[in-house]
Amino acid sequence: MIIPNFSIVPGSPVSDIFIEHEVKTFYEAIRKVQNLPYGRVENPLEFGSIITNGRGTCSTKHATLKMLTDEHAIYGLQLELAIYAMSKENTPGVGATLDKYNLPYMLEAHTFLCYDDEVYDYTFAQSKNLTWTDSILMQTTIDTDQIGEYKKSYHKSVLADWIKRDHLPYTLDELYTIREECIEALSNSTTH
Repeated sequence: MIIPNFSIVPGSPVSDIFIEHEVKTFYEAIRKVQNLPYGRVENPLEFGSIITNGRGTCSTKHATLKMLTDEHAIYGLQLELAIYAMSKENTPGVGATLDKYNLPYMLEAHTFLCYDDEVYDYTFAQSKNLTWTDSILMQTTIDTDQIGEYKKSYHKSVLADWIKRDHLPYTLDELYTIREECIEALSNSTTH
């Protein structure tokens, strides 16, 4: 089953932003969001700001689409948070950073959508690659307001457990900085 399409009607914050940018249907909104360059926005909980800022991350892009369905009482679309083993094989662009720090992978927190148990990832324009899903270690449904501090805290707790379990030679701050380098490399990569 595929995500249902619908006409965007005015009168709600996210819907109004899409309409102002001449986006009339949910499928058009998906294409618009997916084609935005990867990049952070100042306030991730300001849904729709990805359209006005012209960029977004996995969290802000998918939360914006989820908010759009919520505003239209379209149910069944879930915002998911997964921890996966991000490697050069499943996430092109991060290999050099991982090699630099002698890490086979980085435990990454990734946000995406699910509808009827199907995964939908609109993070990158060209990407149809869902090989990262084979590396999911844990997954949970979250609310749109959990893409900020909640996601970061959850991710850091997983990294702290990983450091202890595998006796990694890094502090939590060092490991999170390496993760940020991976994300920066991913942002600059043209291969995703």
